[in-house]
Amino acid sequence: MMNVFVYGSLLFPEIAEGLCGEKLKSEEATLNGYSRFALKEADYPAIIKKNNSTVKGKVLLNLDENAIYLLTFYEGDDYGMAPVKVETSSGIIDAIAFVWMAGNEFLEDFDWDEDQFESESLAFYRDEIVPATRIEYYRRN
Repeated sequence: MMNVFVYGSLLFPEIAEGLCGEKLKSEEATLNGYSRFALKEADYPAIIKKNNSTVKGKVLLNLDENAIYLLTFYEGDDYGMAPVKVETSSGIIDAIAFVWMAGNEFLEDFDWDEDQFESESLAFYRDEIVPATRIEYYRRN
């Protein structure tokens, strides 16, 4: 079982739970030493290492191997899994985070807007992206 720090589209239970196919436990969390950015021509964010920065998000708790594989497939090749320590109200816990690997030239110079994603993209992700991702994942595995 693993914990996963999330900071973008996976903050929304309808996406994370829709992908994993089950109700997930989560907790508010902060990741130190990283910064979140909007991506050029995308509606999802990225995080990269950055001293004296923090990212607010959630940690999805006790995910099984299949859930980790599904989330990795969803995140795609532009992200790599990195072991991190996150701060929660119950203390510091170990987790993994999907960290941007595709190059800083794709990063905007501002943070991703969670409210804009919710109003403009969430329904599409819930209704189209999540089911299509699950179908493609299970077709390949």
